[in-house]
Amino acid sequence: MLWQDWVENWLYNTSADLWRATGMDPKSGLSWEALSIHGDPLPNLQRRIRVQFRQSYCFARLAKQRSDPTLLTAAYDLFQTALTRGVCAQTGHLVATLNPDLSIAQVKHDLYDLAFVLLAVSALIDSGRDMSTELAWVERQLASLKADQGWHEAADHPLPRRQNPHMHLFEAATETYRVTQELRFLKMAQECLSLFQTHFLTSEGDVLEFFAADWTPYRDGAQQIEPGHGAEWIYLLDHYETVTGQPHGVDLEKMFLRAAGTCDQRGFLPDTCVPMSDTRRLWPQTELLKAALVLSRKGYALPETFTPDDILARFIADYLSPPMNGGWYDTLRMHTGDVVSNHMPASSYYHIVVALEAYLHSSDLSWEVVGPSLSQQKAKAASGPLNLR
Repeated sequence: MLWQDWVENWLYNTSADLWRATGMDPKSGLSWEALSIHGDPLPNLQRRIRVQFRQSYCFARLAKQRSDPTLLTAAYDLFQTALTRGVCAQTGHLVATLNPDLSIAQVKHDLYDLAFVLLAVSALIDSGRDMSTELAWVERQLASLKADQGWHEAADHPLPRRQNPHMHLFEAATETYRVTQELRFLKMAQECLSLFQTHFLTSEGDVLEFFAADWTPYRDGAQQIEPGHGAEWIYLLDHYETVTGQPHGVDLEKMFLRAAGTCDQRGFLPDTCVPMSDTRRLWPQTELLKAALVLSRKGYALPETFTPDDILARFIADYLSPPMNGGWYDTLRMHTGDVVSNHMPASSYYHIVVALEAYLHSSDLSWEVVGPSLSQQKAKAASGPLNLR
């Protein structure tokens, strides 16, 4: 691995030190929503509650790898503070956003947010914390959103039904099953997998985002495809298979080629390919890296310039080189690479941590490229993403 030393230092030292210190609001005990690209807190932004649980999850993961009890304490304390601040006293529902003064801005009881509560619980359990009370709480909240198929996206059962919260619930349920071995979490993951197989994934290998109440996919201009989610599912499906020993039954190579076929000439994924976006955020590139790691380990021939080292090299060059070491540029322009964003949202840290740890844990793999050229692979991916217009 060409980047092992650099990644280890950035992940376990530089970025961890930035986000556990400057990234935290010492008065509230919560994470800032974002920092400027120069590393200054942005206190006037609303704070999404999901960000708090994502940061807790990241700190817990990094604490385990670093054998750092103070970072684990920070993860636990952040979780407890977020849960205290993030539950509405009137409804008992999970808050979605807090105002800058930490008053409640919006209460949604959002499935996406609850999935990250569960994911943070799983990481703290994995680090040796007793989270039985918190686990029981989040299970009750998820049960309140249960639908005939899957889960409602929020307490008011809004439309459209969405793929993305179910993907993160699949992730969280798989991890919670791994650390508890409780079959109810396996069943939760299996239900999300069934939705993916029967509704989210198209025969062409694309992942659809929006659906009607009966899970009929939206069409025409109401549908959207984010190739980063296709790449993210590749990693999660492989992790599910590893954790459970059960096959996921999905053609991961087809999914990878569909996603890679949407990249610009430098190999970066757009935010959306239906409709086509002119921006490329940081997080889809981390998911492309994770997907490439999976396919390489499984012995698939990766397109040239799409090996994990290639993807990581251009990711570091374009995204992890802001004025503040340990930070990132969040959004760039497709094709030109011009920086669009003027701040770094804390929410992106989760994507970076998981991707870079996946890279480090693949140190025994060989990235030798065998097989067709990039142009041949893109030809195999047919005419790009599914045209729903």
